Amino acid sequence: MTDKPSVVFLIPFASRTVKSNWEAACAHLRQTLISIQNSTSGNYRVVVAGHEAPDFDAAFDSRFIFLPLHHPIHVHKDRFISARLDKLAKYDAAWNYAKSIWRPGYVMKLDADDLISSRLVGWLENFGGEAGYLIKRGWLWSSGSRRLIQRTESLDRECGSCLIIRCDLADKKGPFLTNFDGLPADEAGLRFAAADQYSLVPGSGISTLLLNNCHQRYAAQFAHLGHKLSSITFNAVVYRVHNVDSITNGRRRVHTLRMWLGSVRRTRYITPRLRREFMLE
Repeated sequence: MTDKPSVVFLIPFASRTVKSNWEAACAHLRQTLISIQNSTSGNYRVVVAGHEAPDFDAAFDSRFIFLPLHHPIHVHKDRFISARLDKLAKYDAAWNYAKSIWRPGYVMKLDADDLISSRLVGWLENFGGEAGYLIKRGWLWSSGSRRLIQRTESLDRECGSCLIIRCDLADKKGPFLTNFDGLPADEAGLRFAAADQYSLVPGSGISTLLLNNCHQRYAAQFAHLGHKLSSITFNAVVYRVHNVDSITNGRRRVHTLRMWLGSVRRTRYITPRLRREFMLE
């Protein structure tokens, strides 16, 4: 196998100590890995980083690596922030491992329960060349649904599996960390963050382009580094929703009648072609 894959996927796997259903978490991770294995191009690598190995061999494909970690799990009074800090630490470990043995073209953070299109790796291999790509187009899938799925053109607003970074930029630094990543913020910063979801927040902490989780602010981060963030031109990711252990599951959301009607209009039947493309089970 080449040491220059088109893309390396970094997957943080949460500890069983924070999972309410370990068997389901392992099944979701396996499905994520199978969706990658289903890619039309095999020019990729995967690093899964976790405190405990899943209940199956995560390296069932030679392109997959399970990286065992032993650092203490981050504890914060806000469960949401604790989970984010844990994810960032695992991305960091997975990335350090990946770049020590490979020279990938791109790197993508991928949640352990989301799925990718079989076309994504091949598209990056044949058409990639930009500094980075934002995945806005994708699908929202209620975990385990056999018939229905919802189309979205704003995947980046709520799903972490939405950014592909050219590897020479992944370690570039800027004011990217916000209170959502556990950084203390003053009242002015909090008001700005609430009012403007897309710009850099004044007073943000310094981090790398890879090691933060501010979905809506990615374009501003790239612009800060002097680069334009492009977009993938097709539905590239399935975001698993209504997963009981999801970080965002406990966040309260307000749904208006207009939003509900919009979700109905975007709902589609899961076709055999879509099932094959994302390995939906």
